[in-house]
Amino acid sequence: MNLPSREDLKSGDWEWMHPSSKVKMRWVLQDDGTYECQVLTTAEHQVAVENLPDVKGYATSDLFIKHPTREGYWKIVGRKDDVLILASGEKTVPAPMESVIISNPLVSGVVMFGRARSQVGVLVEAISDVDVTDTKAVEEFRNKVWPDVEAANKDAPAFSRIFKEMILITSPSKPMVRVAKGTVSKKATIKAYEEEINALYNTVEASTKAGSDATPPRSWTEPALIEWLQEQIASISSGVDIIPDKDFFSQGFDSLNATFLRNRILGALYASDQVELRTAAKRIPQNFVFDNPSIHLLAKRVASIVNRPEGETNGSTAHDKKMAIENALKKYSIGLGKTIMTNGAHAENQGEIPSKGSVVLLTGSTGGLGSYLLALLLKNEATAKVYAFNRPSKADAIKGRQASSFEDRALDVTLLDSEKLVFLEGDAAADKCGLDERTYNELRESVTIIIHNAWRLDFNLALSSFEPNIQGTRQLIDLALSSSHPSNPRFLFTSSIASAQGWDQRKGAFPEEVQLDASVAVGSGYGESKYISERLLDMSGLHATSFRIGQIAGGPNGAWSTTDWVPIIAKSSLALAVFPAAQGLVSWMPAEKVAAAILDVAFAEQTPPLALNLAHPRPVSWMDTMEILRDTLLEKKCLHRKDFPFVDFGEWVKRLEKRAQNATAVDFDNIVSADSSAASASTNRDICTSLHSSFLIFSVQWQTPT
Repeated sequence: MNLPSREDLKSGDWEWMHPSSKVKMRWVLQDDGTYECQVLTTAEHQVAVENLPDVKGYATSDLFIKHPTREGYWKIVGRKDDVLILASGEKTVPAPMESVIISNPLVSGVVMFGRARSQVGVLVEAISDVDVTDTKAVEEFRNKVWPDVEAANKDAPAFSRIFKEMILITSPSKPMVRVAKGTVSKKATIKAYEEEINALYNTVEASTKAGSDATPPRSWTEPALIEWLQEQIASISSGVDIIPDKDFFSQGFDSLNATFLRNRILGALYASDQVELRTAAKRIPQNFVFDNPSIHLLAKRVASIVNRPEGETNGSTAHDKKMAIENALKKYSIGLGKTIMTNGAHAENQGEIPSKGSVVLLTGSTGGLGSYLLALLLKNEATAKVYAFNRPSKADAIKGRQASSFEDRALDVTLLDSEKLVFLEGDAAADKCGLDERTYNELRESVTIIIHNAWRLDFNLALSSFEPNIQGTRQLIDLALSSSHPSNPRFLFTSSIASAQGWDQRKGAFPEEVQLDASVAVGSGYGESKYISERLLDMSGLHATSFRIGQIAGGPNGAWSTTDWVPIIAKSSLALAVFPAAQGLVSWMPAEKVAAAILDVAFAEQTPPLALNLAHPRPVSWMDTMEILRDTLLEKKCLHRKDFPFVDFGEWVKRLEKRAQNATAVDFDNIVSADSSAASASTNRDICTSLHSSFLIFSVQWQTPT
């Protein structure tokens, strides 16, 4: 690296370096937007140590960020060994956030923690002694450093945000451990505060305790609760204004925010001297915030539980959910028939494949399935151009994100240099998909195939939280219907098996046709939103196909997201030394086969069907799959089968609960999963029951395309 020049120093860029032209470097994008510096061997430069698996070169483990305006300038922010790998598998680089917090003149030391946890926290050492046994003094100091923590949060990914409850003040009697040159030894300090850190997480995870320092509302009436909830949410979400009647999760709220908000509601109820309020807290279910995802809904629900406890039920009924689906259909289909009459000419020619090659608009190209779709499209000679449309990201330019996704799946990264490829960033739910007039008109005039693959994946959320996704589908439908092409574009939608989650399995296979009875989709908001989009496409009059996709397996090279439930079960089973036995059939499909099936329909000469159920044509039993998985894992790790028996699924769940309650750091090293923290037994049971339900869903004998 070239050190900063005098000009750099004068401009304030003294922290930024640029690579020497004599050295070839490779910058590898990390999950948090930082880059690892790798030095490659060339004819002119031989590195001393070669430790890269794919090319000759050296992985330094040093992490850098790009200069926001100066091309080729980099700033070191930490090392990979400093990275905190959360329980979700996501990675947080502490250094940039720590440097913001340490700028507070009242702070002498900062160390972030959270390895193998569901969220991060921070140890803060005060310059002047703070009595950590004095709750009021601790709270006052937290308030003084909170603005700097908020500033650090603004530039951090959502999963790296530090919540106020997670600020741990060090004791004057136990200062941070420092090395000879005076810098803080992070590992030694975290080790010294291991007991306090564990206690903090236990407090946060215990709903009866978390949020207990929150001031209760002035009353438990709906208006007072609205005011109180706004204050709590502003604190939790770093001051972001949440519109009271709009869905939390469409405004940047996430599952961690929801957990803290629920905990604060519980804390305020349990802190009351009134027995009725403490009793009401027991009627707040785990998914309370997800089921009531706006300030108005939440206030109304809390007031109802507190003031009318008799006969109070939790959650929405199947009838309520069906009505919500039908109301959403009415809302997002307004004007659709008129649009068809105005713009939907040449019905007999709709969906024809042009002779000069297809122009494809693909949404969600950086995801798992999206990456395989993009790779196949770029290889396909029938493709003239591909617009890869994705949401903007603060972390990195779209091409870098796409390249990282390709590398993870061993796809040919050089395909991304194709002249066919055009990257677009925007918001599908916004007017004209958030694109400028020129680009939008370019799409109207050229696109012949739309593959809508982008969707939020979260089975906790209610239907209202997926409204931006539904709105995005409608915007893309309007784009297709406004096409100036001789025929409207062919529209392919990656739906889900979850759109049939309410189907009565006793009736046999789910039909490959659009179902007009909304009750077939009642269940999670994810499946309900997919069903609504299927219906909108049916109403649109476009030549559209909805692909109801089940479980997508890993790719040919074994690349399978470690946070997906199948890899989680595999790693959990190794840690437990038992594997789960369950009934049912597995009809998973490899990602590249799903992508190929979608493109077969995209480029087919005949009119595409309205719906296709994608599942493996020859399902196998769960036990056959598990036995192969177990034997392969044990062979790779040189372990014996007799030491890893199969147990009934219920027994497997019990062992998982017991292990989670006493999980160690070693356990978390072995099981990096989204929900492996030591939560309550009931929460673990909910998670594992949902996994078992997934097994049963795939036992349905889905019709396969002929």
